[in-house]
Amino acid sequence: MTLKTPEKSTRRYGKAEGTDYQSPEVWSKVTGKAVYGIDHAMPGMLHGKILRSPYPHARIKKVDTTAAEALPGVRAVLTGTELESKPFGIAVEDELPLAVDKVRYIGDEVAAVAAVDLQTAERAIKAIKVEYEELPAVYDPAEALQEGAPQLHDNFPGNVAWERELERGSSSAAFAGADVVVEESFTIPAIHPAYLEPISCIAVDDPYTGITLHTALQSPDAVRKIVAGALNYPLSKVHVNGPVMGGGFGGRVYGNLKVYILSAMLAIKSGRPVKIQLTREEEFTAGRPMIAAAIKMKMAVKSDGTILGREADIITDNGAYSGQAPWVSKTLSERNDSVYRIPGIKTRVRLAYTNKIPTGQYRAYGNQVANFATESLIDMAAKKLGLDPLEMRLKNCVREGDITVHGLQVGKCGLSECLQAAAREIGWDHKKAGHGYGLSVAIHANGSLVFDKNFRGASALARLELDGRITLFTGEQDYGQGTHGAFAQIAAKALDVRPAQITVESKETKTAPFSTGALAMRQTTVGGKAIQLAAEDLREKIFKAAAELTGEPVTMKNSVLNTMSGRTLELGEIAYHYHNNTSGLNLTGEGKFVPEESDYDESGYGNISVAYSFAAHAVELELDKTTGAITVNRLVAAHDSGRIVNHLTARGQVYGGVAQGIGMSCFEGCLFDEGRMANATLADYKIPTALDLPEIDPLFIEIEDPVGPYGSKGLGEIVMVPVIGAVANAAADAAGVRITDLPLTAEKIYQAMAGWECEQ
Repeated sequence: MTLKTPEKSTRRYGKAEGTDYQSPEVWSKVTGKAVYGIDHAMPGMLHGKILRSPYPHARIKKVDTTAAEALPGVRAVLTGTELESKPFGIAVEDELPLAVDKVRYIGDEVAAVAAVDLQTAERAIKAIKVEYEELPAVYDPAEALQEGAPQLHDNFPGNVAWERELERGSSSAAFAGADVVVEESFTIPAIHPAYLEPISCIAVDDPYTGITLHTALQSPDAVRKIVAGALNYPLSKVHVNGPVMGGGFGGRVYGNLKVYILSAMLAIKSGRPVKIQLTREEEFTAGRPMIAAAIKMKMAVKSDGTILGREADIITDNGAYSGQAPWVSKTLSERNDSVYRIPGIKTRVRLAYTNKIPTGQYRAYGNQVANFATESLIDMAAKKLGLDPLEMRLKNCVREGDITVHGLQVGKCGLSECLQAAAREIGWDHKKAGHGYGLSVAIHANGSLVFDKNFRGASALARLELDGRITLFTGEQDYGQGTHGAFAQIAAKALDVRPAQITVESKETKTAPFSTGALAMRQTTVGGKAIQLAAEDLREKIFKAAAELTGEPVTMKNSVLNTMSGRTLELGEIAYHYHNNTSGLNLTGEGKFVPEESDYDESGYGNISVAYSFAAHAVELELDKTTGAITVNRLVAAHDSGRIVNHLTARGQVYGGVAQGIGMSCFEGCLFDEGRMANATLADYKIPTALDLPEIDPLFIEIEDPVGPYGSKGLGEIVMVPVIGAVANAAADAAGVRITDLPLTAEKIYQAMAGWECEQ
């Protein structure tokens, strides 16, 4: 087919005025001045360590802390039996701060100590004697669901942590009327976000203000609520102060709750600040990787390439405790259905408890997992029908005005333009002989009702300081993705000032407005809209105060106020005038973004987000047929994220998301041996380096969205979603066989070419 040039704005590199702003926070990091959580220390601080189970499943018969308590320098020791704590959790309340009767994975928390230095704390941990009675364990989620499998939790019979069956339309009619049916099984291992800075927390107990946690989080308000519940504290007595974050990628939406809870409990018991810092091995063995999944999927297609229906049976690996896994399993099981017009859907998903590391989430909330399966089936169907995979995607992809099979209301949508642009740039019509080419598309929400069906908005404050600068107060966190720089740009546009005049404050829950958190790609669209509204409100108040001072209407340009008579005023003059006439108040604007109510129902049908972002990626790679090794030469990432606020950080998001997608495609995965993670170091857990990455070409299809600030939508999470499917399709194109078990290693490809069952 002939590829058309999109009519919309397509930018490979952003050159628009003001869109490459670099916030001061960037320079504090690159010059080494930024203080991360690991760098943080306090006077009189104790060091905490956690004793972890060496067994995947065992009954605790006795815990003897006598020797540990007798060590000089030990200030507090905790065990599960002495704590009066109730179960806590994110989606399901199935954890205790310390195990009481049983341990359920290698790494389960059994006791905790606080001592004057780290070495003493480590000696104290080794001095604690625990008597265990080993119990049968189960590691495979499918086996965990079988009758007779060892049970992890008495109140979750059959090891079912969460399950869901749903049908939209008629999948049976779809398969009855199909000309072609393609089906396959896919497996995806647990993937760790592998952020550079391990999780750490300093807890301070103050009899007047309560507990303050000094830790970097994507969702501090959500975490403080859980911690308050676990401590049986009033919510107003738990606070979070966030240092600079050394990477998050979804892994720090909640982080490691037991680190926060135990550091707080040790601080309460010792009367001193307590810091717990995970080692890199603890990050892997007791962290919260993205859930592993096994997917059986089939698709019904007409001879012209029209998709009629799709059925899926999905089993996800919860690990020993639930964390976010129920929500991730929900997103995994449905989000990808809405990128195409599919009239009939039938899905069964079961989340199984196993005696392995509890799981969490990683950039895109499992959307990339289902994308791998769906996009593989699209190419398989196209091959059977003799159709161009690009043509088949263009025929079925959603467009503006569609209501998807799950009730998502598609507003502005540049998905077809993204497909055309990515394919054109990769050379789809002029493929190199012997090279593999692959496509994949994605949809992702901008905010989500998964967490709270009654709340998906945001609020912000904009305050005019006495020196004429503006301070923005928001609960939305910046963990390196450039959110605060973008907020400064949005407010600067609303106020007609320079972004450098604006400071963004978000780190302290005592002063910051409430936020759901930096998740579900809501920061720019939802949080940024609140910033815009706050800045516009402040602008109107500035005009009103200036008119009262001068006695005539004013306008503002480049931070300067102008009256009709020609008088000019600086913002600082207005700030002082208002300050003096109100006995010390500052002019402050309020922004409340309250989206329209959704018809989202109990079955999960309805408009889950205020807007949706779209992407299409195209890959070109080479295959060494003597070894099975693939080399991804180029990846074109075309995105409809509305009007791009900052092209510099947007390109950075694309580079980072693609790098992580390449890692998931070709390198990464948690390996387990009888419940123990076998590659629990960065030497063994392989993430891609700069030498492993292809040429990455970002394209932005800039279609203004009416919801977000000045037409913008989210970008961060969706970048990772199409990478895996595009790489897998390109590898299948080059090898002539399809690997359905991630990662796509040379060994798997070579063995498949040498005689394993191949795709028909």
